[in-house]
Amino acid sequence: MVQMTYRNREKFSAPCAAFVGLWLLASPQLYAGQTGVRNAGALKGQMKILEAVINEGLARTFAPPFGVLEKAKGSYLPDFGVVFSLEVDLYPVRVPSPFDLRPTSKEELAKARKSKLERIGTIKQTVPQLLADHASELRDLSPDDSIAVVVHLFDVPLEADDLPSQVVIEVKKRDLDQFWDKKLSQDALRGKMRTLEL
Repeated sequence: MVQMTYRNREKFSAPCAAFVGLWLLASPQLYAGQTGVRNAGALKGQMKILEAVINEGLARTFAPPFGVLEKAKGSYLPDFGVVFSLEVDLYPVRVPSPFDLRPTSKEELAKARKSKLERIGTIKQTVPQLLADHASELRDLSPDDSIAVVVHLFDVPLEADDLPSQVVIEVKKRDLDQFWDKKLSQDALRGKMRTLEL
């Protein structure tokens, strides 16, 4: 048995790494097929466009005091697709502070809860519409992949609350493709989208 010294290993691994790098560059279609992405560089740019669309869409949809606390960021997950994640403040509730020691009243809590429920409903209407109108930007995503938007709902825990902490909307790229090819109505597309409140 021949033992490799550190110097021999270094001489062996450098050409090997160079070969693997050249093989990947010379075989973009093979590499793309393994990840499910036709063109990874192009997909990154397409994701940036959809990030901006989601941010602008939610910022326009809600008047203050609603706010986007953390803008949408997209990630590609092998064997799933693309996930966009952002955080919003549905309704800032006044909390006791050194400048205002009054406890939060039941009326304030009831108003906040009502507004939050209405705005959760608005998110569940707005995000699917944004995907239907603009997710065609993700041209290099495989039809078998999914697109999901995760909206984290910022909240200050003041009392036991059964409201969700996030809303997830997911759709298959192939269903969007059928909608854009006019083989699927908007109502049928909405029926194929999954909405989860967690």
